[in-house]
Amino acid sequence: MIKQTLDKWRVEARERFGDKGANWKFVCPSCGNVRSPQDFINAGCSEAEASRLSYQGCIGRIAHAGMKVEAKSCNWSAYGLLGTMGKGRIVITPDGQETEVFDFAKEASE
Repeated sequence: MIKQTLDKWRVEARERFGDKGANWKFVCPSCGNVRSPQDFINAGCSEAEASRLSYQGCIGRIAHAGMKVEAKSCNWSAYGLLGTMGKGRIVITPDGQETEVFDFAKEASE
């Protein structure tokens, strides 16, 4: 599992997907759903919810809750009991806390 600082994580995201954070894409370690914060916003989440959910919660959680989104129903989150099952990343915040997050999608078009 990759372990990196928040700054390095952000640099990598920008290199992969561009400067607009709403376009950064993440993959669920359980079901494989790939989504960006913009997909969560389009489904009816606030920008704040979308930002956090996209890297720690599968968009299938929204489908599971009955919101309109085209995705496999899935209830996975990185902050759950099993985290990302070793398929995600650990981001180290400036204050030294470690947070488990979903991995980036391989390609911007995924």
